[in-house]
Amino acid sequence: MNIHKLLAIAIIAPSLFAISGCGGGGSNEHGDNDGHGHEETQAGHQDEGGGDEHGDDVIKLSDAQLRAAGVKIEPLAGGEIATHIMLPAEIGLNQDAVLHVTPRVPGIVTQVNGYLGHEVKAGDLLAKLESTELGEQKIIYLQAIQAKIIAGAEHDRQITISKNTATLLDILREDPAPDVLREQADSLRIGINKGRLLSTYARMKAGAANYAREQELHSKGLSTQADLLASQEMFYSAQAEYMAAFEDIDFSFRVKMQGAMHAMMIATSGVDNAERRLHLLGLTDEQVQQITTEPDTDAAQYTLLAPMSGRIVAKHLTPGEKVGTEASVYTIADLSSVWLNISIYSQYAEMIEEGQDVTVHIGDRLASGVVDYISSIVSESSRTVAARVVLDNSDGSLKPGVFLTVRVETDKVHADRVVPIGAIQTYEGNSVVFIQDADGIEPVRVTLGRRNDVNVELVGNDVAIGTPIVVTNSFLMKAELGKGSAGHDH
Repeated sequence: MNIHKLLAIAIIAPSLFAISGCGGGGSNEHGDNDGHGHEETQAGHQDEGGGDEHGDDVIKLSDAQLRAAGVKIEPLAGGEIATHIMLPAEIGLNQDAVLHVTPRVPGIVTQVNGYLGHEVKAGDLLAKLESTELGEQKIIYLQAIQAKIIAGAEHDRQITISKNTATLLDILREDPAPDVLREQADSLRIGINKGRLLSTYARMKAGAANYAREQELHSKGLSTQADLLASQEMFYSAQAEYMAAFEDIDFSFRVKMQGAMHAMMIATSGVDNAERRLHLLGLTDEQVQQITTEPDTDAAQYTLLAPMSGRIVAKHLTPGEKVGTEASVYTIADLSSVWLNISIYSQYAEMIEEGQDVTVHIGDRLASGVVDYISSIVSESSRTVAARVVLDNSDGSLKPGVFLTVRVETDKVHADRVVPIGAIQTYEGNSVVFIQDADGIEPVRVTLGRRNDVNVELVGNDVAIGTPIVVTNSFLMKAELGKGSAGHDH
């Protein structure tokens, strides 16, 4: 109660006693009766059959006096009564939002950027290491790139050769004159095969012409049979040589093209595999792309980046330290949510179920959540069952490691008549509430039902629904009645 309410009570109390202490009469009337009025009051109070059971227990206060005393009156109404149990709990990290950072390669720490308690974002630099293993993998990657460049150039050359060779073979199939052939083949670049085809084709054409001439001379009797046979042999030999060259080049250029394509595929695969190994070591696409342009001094440099956003809650490395791939060097946690780890006593185990609401009082803060996990195993040491609740921690007020007591709602029922716990007082050995009617404020005996630490149910029809009831500072009404009773004893 604050100082203003205390002052108000001190001011109101004498007037209350004067008004309600002896049935509402003034001080002179009280003196004239000289005790007789007390006997009538007691008799009237003990008359069980009378119509005024609490005739002397009426407090008459104005609205201004009630407001000054902080008395609040509300109509009786229904409400929900939630029963609950209190259980011990501990705030812990949300293990689904915790990540342990481990280097992918062993190395020597050369630089530390992330420190305990730092807030980091995904991709932020945590530390730098010098790693021989990483440097070797980068060299393999650069060699693979060079091999691909060479294979690519050869592949492109073979494409040109194959295209021009196919064109030349198509021209030869048309059986052109040597002069026409030389003109059409002049711009085609196919290497040594061009000379081989042109020379054998030319010899075949010359042999054919010589054989035709010898045939004409022999038919006129101007050439011997031996000369004819010699020219025929030369023609057939040149023709065979040309046909062999044609077929060999027609086959070989296709084979060489396939070989160039195969070599290109192998070289490309080598680069891809080398890049995959670098990714396995933790390098990003951007870091891999920078390898070809980075200075040689950075070849063995390994950057340890934050894989997620959060706060650094553990750090296990220092400059100059050799670290491996077996243990984490950082622990990063997203503290926007935390776990509330509740220990359920065995006698309450059947009262808690997944999906139940949980309310947590932490200082001035009220947090709530839902039971989303209950262990199936009883702890041997504490003989309790573990339950878990995920709590929002956007403001960062919930600190992992804090022990506290939580309230777990186990049931919620509706009652037709519900009043705050503070509305109930004990008067003359009975539980009462103070109601307001036309005469003033007076106590009415009630029967209490279900309750929690906030509300209580009124059982029966002692007080009608809608009756104005003192719900705040009802103890002041009891105090006024006590003063009245003390006045009768003088």
